Amino acid sequence: MSNPVVKCSVDQCTHYMPGDQCMAAKISVYNDEVEGASAKSKDTLCKAFHHRKTMGDMVGAFHNANIGGTMSAPFLEGTQITPAVECFVNNCKFWDNGNYCNAENIHVAGFNASKTTDTDCETFQSAD
Repeated sequence: MSNPVVKCSVDQCTHYMPGDQCMAAKISVYNDEVEGASAKSKDTLCKAFHHRKTMGDMVGAFHNANIGGTMSAPFLEGTQITPAVECFVNNCKFWDNGNYCNAENIHVAGFNASKTTDTDCETFQSAD
């Protein structure tokens, strides 16, 4: 699993932290198109998205929380809470064998997202 710096602006997600950080332990980027089709940025999505509406939603997403990173980040200057990243979008320029992302930075976006399909990996670049 790769470990690029993740910037996330999906502020409706239970894993979102101020400063556009993601406190998930792992995110998975998928292609939302039919199998075998080529993805475009709008077709990529973050499977770690969990809509934040109530305290119960926060508890429900706890199984994928990066507790160690979240607890240590405020005390370590310049620390980025970075989830492990796996990517299943094999027509992306940054996709690598084993479903790794070899981008240095990833930006996951989704203004006012209420479901997984409202999120996008804005880092996606077609390998074609």
